[in-house]
Amino acid sequence: MLTFKPPVTGIALSLLVISGSAPIWAADAEGEPRAISQTEALGDAPELQAPAGVEPVSYQPLNGKERWNLYLRDTFWSTGAFFRAAGPALGGHLNNEPPEWGQGTAGYSRRFANRFGRFALQKSYEAAGAALLQHDVRYRRSGRSGFLPRAAHALTANFVTYNAGGRRTPHISRVGAALAAEFTGNLWMPAGHRDPSTAMRGVGMHLGVSSAFNLVREFAPDLRRVFSWK
Repeated sequence: MLTFKPPVTGIALSLLVISGSAPIWAADAEGEPRAISQTEALGDAPELQAPAGVEPVSYQPLNGKERWNLYLRDTFWSTGAFFRAAGPALGGHLNNEPPEWGQGTAGYSRRFANRFGRFALQKSYEAAGAALLQHDVRYRRSGRSGFLPRAAHALTANFVTYNAGGRRTPHISRVGAALAAEFTGNLWMPAGHRDPSTAMRGVGMHLGVSSAFNLVREFAPDLRRVFSWK
């Protein structure tokens, strides 16, 4: 029986890069809300945050073009997409899972292709489902104060999102996409590694890495301000 070893090394490597994260909300010079990248958020751009338990009345849902551009960028054109595949692939390589793929460059390449393929499938399924349901796929920082409430917001962001009216709703497209991608990815795995337990471990790894990235997105601007203070 295959023993699962959590790819701690892979997850740690994934967290080194967050540039592939979804944009957060900020106010422009006129005070109007706009979506900005994580790089901008790490600077001094003022953030637009709702009071605890209150959705911003100026919430703007994604339009079709924005959804398409966000999908292409997050899936294929961001450094974060590379590290989301490279990190877990390294964890699997160090654990020699599956052993049929061997070691060396060839073995790691197959593991990287496996994780990137599953990641691309997950993003594709999620984008289609979210567009159909009119759900938001972006991460939005919490408007609350205190570490625990904000950490809870980040950790639950994979399971709760916003609808076209800016109201919180179950993130069906993300969880469903993670399940669909892992079971689809099992089709190219070696015999003996296509069982449901293998897929469910992949779902847990995907959601775990995503939650860790959300924690970084939530607190990175604050840490930047703390460590840049003189």
